Amino acid sequence: MYLKNAWYVAGWGHEIQRSLTQRWIIGEPLVMYRTEAGKAVALEDRCPHRRAALSKGNLIGDTVQCGYHGVTLNCAGACVAIPGQEQIPPSMKVRAYPVAEKWQWVWVWMGDPEAADESLIPDFRYNSEPGWLSTGGCIDVKANYQLLTDNLLDLTHETYVHAKTIGNSAVVETPMTHRVEGREVHVERIIKDAPPPPLFARVRNLDEHIDRWQVIRFQPPANVSIDARGYPAGTEDLEKGLRWFSINSITPVDERTSKYYWTITRCFALEDEAITKLIHDSILATFMEDVEILEAQQIMIETDSRTKAEVGVRADSGSVAARRILEKLVRQESAAVTQ
Repeated sequence: MYLKNAWYVAGWGHEIQRSLTQRWIIGEPLVMYRTEAGKAVALEDRCPHRRAALSKGNLIGDTVQCGYHGVTLNCAGACVAIPGQEQIPPSMKVRAYPVAEKWQWVWVWMGDPEAADESLIPDFRYNSEPGWLSTGGCIDVKANYQLLTDNLLDLTHETYVHAKTIGNSAVVETPMTHRVEGREVHVERIIKDAPPPPLFARVRNLDEHIDRWQVIRFQPPANVSIDARGYPAGTEDLEKGLRWFSINSITPVDERTSKYYWTITRCFALEDEAITKLIHDSILATFMEDVEILEAQQIMIETDSRTKAEVGVRADSGSVAARRILEKLVRQESAAVTQ
């Protein structure tokens, strides 16, 4: 299940260069590159002649030449040359996708080009906001993208999966609340006067109890930001505490494979490279713990022939709300297409 009228991250800005790069998004192949003026381009990665992968061809100026028979297309997807003939059939073209660059990432609109609206790109300003420093990456995950959003919206798993970094018993012992605002889901957990998780203690040398916030925001199809804060109990002292945003955008490659784009962006100790490395390495290790769980879960789901439904618990409320929003948007999109 995919929402087509949506923006998906296709890569970091530095990944799209003056070379042909293939991406798969919601089961569709794209070839991406930059024009000589530096604009990012996304085209269908199937030559209209024999459906060869254009990404295996050549970038000539701002045009893509198919590496099989030399059919050449411009950055709008129109054919401009066919070796051995002057006449170009009107159908000799490929789809061009709307592209936007924001928050260090390149986004592609996979639906109706006329409906492309950059205001629907999630507000991930802290990836490039003055006074904040980000570090991040991309992880290939052999699991459905909705399993990743489930994971990010229910942080009770931190107690059990991430006990060495961001989890401890205080997380699961503290109830969370959620609310729906239009297309968004907001989940909040406020932990009072509890021991810091191991990574918080290491980053800020915390040896006392803290107050901790987990403020989560989901925006469809698969974008989640987490405002994470930890201060000495009874204070909001950033000089001794910490605040960062965990910014996450999951791009479905297909129904069982995803690309997980992530950053951690903080507003303290910006000049301390050792802290940057500690946070980056620790959060990456944390996410890889998630990947191990989710990839195994994907296999269990695929191989389960029973019709018995999963049994829900209270902590599922945020992820269930997010799935319902996405399902509604997909239904509305499908209904509009059939009208």
